[in-house]
Amino acid sequence: MPTQTLALPLLAADQAQKHITVNAALTALDCLVQLSVASRALSAPPADPAAGEAHIVASPATGDWTGAENSIAIHDGDGWTFHAPKAGWLAYVADEDAYYRYAGQWDAVAFVGGGQPA
Repeated sequence: MPTQTLALPLLAADQAQKHITVNAALTALDCLVQLSVASRALSAPPADPAAGEAHIVASPATGDWTGAENSIAIHDGDGWTFHAPKAGWLAYVADEDAYYRYAGQWDAVAFVGGGQPA
């Protein structure tokens, strides 16, 4: 059973190779806390992603991203992991230099005076 908010994996009693579960949880935390993604425009994975590269999957998703629309796709160096956003999540989208908030879909957030959300 994963955690409630970030769906991080939990250790099981008498679990072998606990480091795998812990490393998966730390990798997800590293990308999801202070969420910053490269883009929200791609519907298929980039050809040569860097480890830790993250994207908001555009619709209609294809290839390794099929069925993951609106999810956060994170490349772990070997493949993609997907995290379903929850209402209220904020993400910085680097190629747009803009912030987006998730409320069933990703909507642009306007910031005014002092960096407070509008």
